Parts: sequence; C-alpha cells; structure tokens
Amino acid sequence: MLKVGQLLKFVSDLNPQNTPTRLSFYNFLRGFAHAEDDLTPELIDMFFSYCMDYPHWASNKQQLGHEVQFLLENFNSFYQQKFDLALIHFPQHTQVLEIEHFSDLLDAVKSYIKSISREGDKFRILPDQNKRVVAVLLRSDKSLEVRTYDKKFTIRSGVLEPLRNDLVLYYTPDLELSPHHTHKIEVAPYITAQFRVLNDRITGVLMRGYVFQRLLEMKNESLQDQTRVLFPIKRLEQFFLDRRTDPYYQDLITQLERTGALVQQGDSEAIKWANIILGKTDTALENIFLGDKLMTLLARDLRHAIAACNRSNISSSSDLSSDILISKQLSEADEECLKIAPLKELDLIN
Repeated sequence: MLKVGQLLKFVSDLNPQNTPTRLSFYNFLRGFAHAEDDLTPELIDMFFSYCMDYPHWASNKQQLGHEVQFLLENFNSFYQQKFDLALIHFPQHTQVLEIEHFSDLLDAVKSYIKSISREGDKFRILPDQNKRVVAVLLRSDKSLEVRTYDKKFTIRSGVLEPLRNDLVLYYTPDLELSPHHTHKIEVAPYITAQFRVLNDRITGVLMRGYVFQRLLEMKNESLQDQTRVLFPIKRLEQFFLDRRTDPYYQDLITQLERTGALVQQGDSEAIKWANIILGKTDTALENIFLGDKLMTLLARDLRHAIAACNRSNISSSSDLSSDILISKQLSEADEECLKIAPLKELDLIN
C-alpha cells in the first residue's frame, strides 16, 4: 500500500509554495499525518473537511477540489493507479450546512453520537456556552471519549454528520489521557492541536489557519508547561471531573490559601509571588474554572490582604519619616541653644 511519505515527496517536488492549494495540502500532510502512515481516502477526506471549515476554502471549493484532484491523478498515474480516487469526496461535490438553532444542534449531535455508540456505551450531550456541543461518551470498557462539535455539518452517504468529527480527547478508565491514542482539539479559533501524551509529556503540533501553518511543535515537553494545550484540556475536563479531585485545581487553591495567610502575617517574600499566583488564578478563572466561587473568593481575599499590607507599609513608612523629622528638629533646636551666649553676672544682679 502507498504511504503518506510518497505523496509528500511528490507534492514537494512540485514546489508547493507556488499555490495556496498546494501549500495547504502539503502542510496538512506534514502536520496531521506521518510519512510511514498508509495513504487512505479517509486522510484526503479529512483534509477537505478541515478546509471547508474555513470561509476562504468554502468560497473557493471548486478551485481547491479541481487542483487537488489533478494533483492526485498525476500522482496515481506515477504509481500505476495504486490509489483509488473513486472513494474520495471532493469538496466541489460537498454540501456544508450551518445549524442556526442551538437546540437543533444538540439534537443533531445526539443522533450522531448514537450512530457511533456501541452496545453498553453511555453518553451525555452538554452545551458549552451555546457556542459548541461537548459529548462525553463512556465506552463499555470504562474508557472515556470527550468529543466537541460546532454548528457546521455535512451530508455523508445521505446522513447528516458533523463536518469535523475527529476532535476528541481519549481517557483511560482511570481518567488519565490515553497514551495509546492521538488526541486532537481546537485550542483557539482556527488553531488545532494534535498530540500524544505519555507520562505527562506531550509530543505534537499546533496548526493554524487555512494553509495549516505549523505554529508550534512539541517534542516530549511537560504538559503542565504547554498552557496553550493544557488550558483547553482542563476546560473540557470540567464537563466530567469533580474539581475537588482535580490536582491542578487543588494545587491552585492551596497556593491561594497559603499565600493569603503569609501575606496577612506580613511575609515580604509572599507579597512578591502573590501577584504571580493571582495572574495564574485570573487565567484559570477565564479559561478553565469559569465562575468558580471558591477560587474567586480566595483571589479576592488575597488582593485585600495585599492592599492592607501595602497600606500598613505606607503608614509605617510615614510614621518613621515623622520620627526622623522630629528628631532632626530637636537636634537643630539643641544646636541653636548652644549658640546662645550665657548671661553675664551683672545681668543676673540686675
């Protein structure tokens, strides 16, 4: 069977920078596939699905489809027709629908999840701020899948399905990110992360824009340090994890409590790192733990403690300055007294 690497080399020899279509196709293959992977029609279909998510390609789907089709026909001719193009769904023949009403979107996602569920599976369909839908799918072996869908759907084999159906996080029965799967999520509008995780180390890429530019490459990095990926993961975990069991949440709560207590005691070192912790807290409240009451309360208390400590320092500094000024004035007065000549004996008699 043909490999992705063979198609990559073929496209590379055609100078992919010469056209946006060729560049997008080349970058997509480099970012989302591996050279040793089998070349399948499903991979080409995934490329077109990703492209149709962008307004640029949605309005230029004829150009996109015809150019890639011409490229694949030449590639297939070069390799003696070993790649079956008949199974590929080219975008010029694809219809994309955007569901207007959120209630209809929930129903459409529910129907799709039912179609991919197996006997013994359970699932929940949850709205995420009325912008996207999160499906939490518990498999019969207790593994978990967290899938996200937006309003864009397409028709495949006469069935309405999400345009992008591969944005999934896979979890083990212990609710750890599975080391046996490739995970894929959208970390920001038009920025997709694809990665694998092993022992809390992440390897993968961030791809951006309609030409699929490689924004960031991660090679065995600490997941905790890659906040561009960590925060969206933690955000999705709020749909099925109890925050009281989330180590990241508990660590932040502990830092807020300890720092607040030390600042109230006047610890100068605590005041220095308090603003760093508050920055982390604000980011977490904005991106992960939206509206968490305990975290909001602790952050407010820490800010009040810092303000009180600063006022105390200003007051102490003011008192010290006053003491110094009084001491200086007394000293100057003593010096003036020493300058006064003593009364003469005659003056005393008079």
